[in-house]
Amino acid sequence: MEPVCLVEPVPSSGALRVNPAALGLLRGLTRPLHVFAVFGPCGTGKSFLMDRLAGQGEGFPRSPGIWVWCLPHPNQPDQALVLLDTEGFPEQEGDETKLSRLFVLNVLLSSVFVYNTRSEGDPQRQLDRLTYVRDLPRVVRVLDECSWENSFLLSSVLPDFVWCLRDVAPDPCLDEVLEATDHELDSTLSSPQDSEDSPSNCIERLFPCRKLFQFCSPRADGGHGKLPAPTDQLHPMFQEQMGRFKDYALSRSPKTMVGNRVVDGAFLADFLERVVDLLSRDEPVLLSELCNDLQMERVVPLQASRPALPVLAKVDPGTAQPGAMEEPMCLIENSPDGELQLNQRALALLQSVRQPVVVVAIAGLYRTGKSYLLNRLAGKDRGGFSLGSTIQSHTKGIWMWCLPHPRRAGQTLVLLDTEGLGDVEKGNVKNDAWIFTLAVLLSSTLVYNSLGTIDQCALEKLHYVTELTEHIKMKAAGRGGQQEGEDSAEFVRFFPAFVWAVRDFTLQLELDGREITEDEYLENALKPREGQPEKLDLPKKYLRQYFPSRKCFVFDRPAPRRDLARLDELPEAALSPDFLEPAQRFCSHIHQHTGTKTLPGGHVVTGTLLGNLAVTYVDAIRSGAVPCMESAVLALAQIENSAAVGEAVAVYEEQLERRAALPTESVQELLEVHAQCEREALRAFMARAFKDDEQQYQRHLKDKLDSKRTELCRRNEQASSDRCTAALRELSQELEERVREGSYSVPGGYQRFLADQREMVEKYQRVPGKGIMAAEVLQEFLKSKETVAQAILQTDQSLTDRQREIEVERARAEAAEREAQLSQEMQAKTEQLLQDQERSHEEHVRQLTAKMEEDRRQLLAEQERALALKLQAAEVLQEFLKSKETVAQAVLQTDQSLTDRQREIEAERARAEAAEREAQLSQEMQAKTEQLLQDQTRSHQEHVQQLTAKMEQDRKQLLAEQERALALKLQEQERLLRKGFRGEAARLEQQMQNLRQEMNRPRRSVCVVC
Repeated sequence: MEPVCLVEPVPSSGALRVNPAALGLLRGLTRPLHVFAVFGPCGTGKSFLMDRLAGQGEGFPRSPGIWVWCLPHPNQPDQALVLLDTEGFPEQEGDETKLSRLFVLNVLLSSVFVYNTRSEGDPQRQLDRLTYVRDLPRVVRVLDECSWENSFLLSSVLPDFVWCLRDVAPDPCLDEVLEATDHELDSTLSSPQDSEDSPSNCIERLFPCRKLFQFCSPRADGGHGKLPAPTDQLHPMFQEQMGRFKDYALSRSPKTMVGNRVVDGAFLADFLERVVDLLSRDEPVLLSELCNDLQMERVVPLQASRPALPVLAKVDPGTAQPGAMEEPMCLIENSPDGELQLNQRALALLQSVRQPVVVVAIAGLYRTGKSYLLNRLAGKDRGGFSLGSTIQSHTKGIWMWCLPHPRRAGQTLVLLDTEGLGDVEKGNVKNDAWIFTLAVLLSSTLVYNSLGTIDQCALEKLHYVTELTEHIKMKAAGRGGQQEGEDSAEFVRFFPAFVWAVRDFTLQLELDGREITEDEYLENALKPREGQPEKLDLPKKYLRQYFPSRKCFVFDRPAPRRDLARLDELPEAALSPDFLEPAQRFCSHIHQHTGTKTLPGGHVVTGTLLGNLAVTYVDAIRSGAVPCMESAVLALAQIENSAAVGEAVAVYEEQLERRAALPTESVQELLEVHAQCEREALRAFMARAFKDDEQQYQRHLKDKLDSKRTELCRRNEQASSDRCTAALRELSQELEERVREGSYSVPGGYQRFLADQREMVEKYQRVPGKGIMAAEVLQEFLKSKETVAQAILQTDQSLTDRQREIEVERARAEAAEREAQLSQEMQAKTEQLLQDQERSHEEHVRQLTAKMEEDRRQLLAEQERALALKLQAAEVLQEFLKSKETVAQAVLQTDQSLTDRQREIEAERARAEAAEREAQLSQEMQAKTEQLLQDQTRSHQEHVQQLTAKMEQDRKQLLAEQERALALKLQEQERLLRKGFRGEAARLEQQMQNLRQEMNRPRRSVCVVC
């Protein structure tokens, strides 16, 4: 698996939030766990260290919160390895509360706690930066009644403390000393002048096992700065030091809790949830009590300790849909202490729905038939949401039912039945307001259900709508958003369509002697009334303002009063036709006109996103904060964009598995396969990602895809090399056999050896599918045979010295020619890689531009809808003003102090003011739209610049790597040439010595006879 975010800070409140998806992964680990957590300052290479511990090139992202990576234990097959990577704390003071909580979580969750720092100045000062250790005895206790000896008790349950001191100058002697003392930290801990509560003393007092491991720079050149890439060579001493650290870490015992109980993933997940909840409420963590409670819950029968699993709908396997349910289940419930909490099983089921969701929530007073109406929407005559037949409220919390949408394939209908409002038996009056708020925030259509008529009494019971601004914020503080008097158009972008269902309606739909529609009935009820106190008009005002899309349905009583107690048992024929007809229209309207749930900007919400939204809102309510829509969307974007990166990488790997057949015959062929896979991966990312305004996640994806390309090239070269080596090994068997038998150690043997070798090379050239390493592997093979060829050449008595010299020169020239050919191929490969980088850059820019254009269209459409709704509200206000205008005109006409001309002027002024208001409204909306479009354009241009800069940087790095490789090749050629020159010089020197000896030899006298 890839690393996932386990715990992240909530932007709106600073509290911590647990990622349910990560909890699900933990709960799947049934084996004992080895948990390693790393903590330390920013920029010290914590993630790099964890990646090495995992044996992976690059895994952990550099992101806020705590990230988890679950892996098989490399040495213990029956145990699991869990790595926790935490965001670094800054040089200057940061959010100390958040960092202290993250530190406590790391200590409590781990079996080995790693504190990672650089060696800068006095090492003692680096250790004393861990000031958060002072909070441990205050925040964490073993026994509540023994706080005075808590430090002693804590030392029996806390993990090993390992200080990793990085970038220390290489010193083999120091490494030997540490090895001799078993890496004990005590010799470097607190000096006598340290105070009792110094971090050094706290570490010595609290942690039973304390170790120190020192590391030199991991870079091969020993330099500092940027960490090596996954494919770079590491410093030999760093590799040796890393090996000692891994041996120690992987040899430790599994994670245990109080009472030396070995824990599995399910226990650790439950423990984490409880601790995060306690820390968020600033309550102490009582370890013994907490562990005992968790242990008791695990031995209690499942039906008594956990909600029953949801019953999934039995459908044909070919049309199975994640999340389809035969019956509803509670999604948000009230805890025993009266706070709202999420049912984790229902949440997991909702998050398994990857389709777009259409969310219909119903709210209203208790005992008004809400559940029955939702069952009609679900198309269920029996079963479904539970109905009550007494005066008591039956539904508690918010219940959920996920069903395939009856009219739209590929979408899921999510029905939310909320607890009845105004229940006199409730102890917490705030509960109703939060339930109504959550119904508004989670739905795409909100149905308000009431009895009788829409009168002043009914409107007053809907006072929750007037409190929405108290329970919902649009923008986070400090982000340019106004906290008071926020523009209602901003709320409109988030809020659902509104449908008022009036039940047991017995009046005639007539007004002023004419028949009116249900919608006209609602609009007339929402009109402001002359002389009405403003306070009484507030529900009308806010309904018009926040829910400009409104619809009304009126229903007669579905059956006689005596049959209402068994309403869900009555057949369709027993129901009143005056109920069935509007019920059918109501269901048809909801199914046809309720759109998918969307976020501002038009991003479609899936079940996964809806579940994360519910987590964000409930967490904010539990922490005492007001849910902030902007913060929720940003938090959602982080989660979804991280998942989008993971999904895109998975798509790339899946496409590669289908398309790639290694080895390829050319680099270009391989890069074309990579380009096709990258294009599909980018499509998957763009389809899922949203609000990646700084393009942080797209850049992260590009880095991952670049690494995948590098790995693909390496695999392709290895596959080609293996195939070529196997082919040469098979083809050279006969040649090797003849060499061993001495077949070439005869006069003329050298020429026969060359002929056989050429024949073998020709056969090798005809072997298909060798790949891009064919020439290089052949060159290495022939180079390895040069010694044999030289030996055969020297023993061939049929050749003169001059012929041997010619053969040596010929062999050297052929080798040089092959080396030159390899250099040309390497240069061509470099050019192809650079061209592919440019293509990748252009593809990223092209798809980003297309997404930006789509976002622009969605934004314009959204702003047009908001403008239309504003104008619609303005028309209502204008109609009201016109109704007042008649009175004003009557007063104006009866005002004897004014002349006719003055009356005309007053009338013109009133019309001008109305026109000016409309024009000003249009200008404001237009300016807002233009500003948003300008921000999008600026963001796009900035991202293109960043991508271009990164491409240039990658180009320079690639060129530098190729230049280094070429330089090594040239050095090898120079070495061979020098070796050849030295051999030639030695031969010539021998010839000169022979010639001198010949010249100095005494000669015989010769008699000449004339």
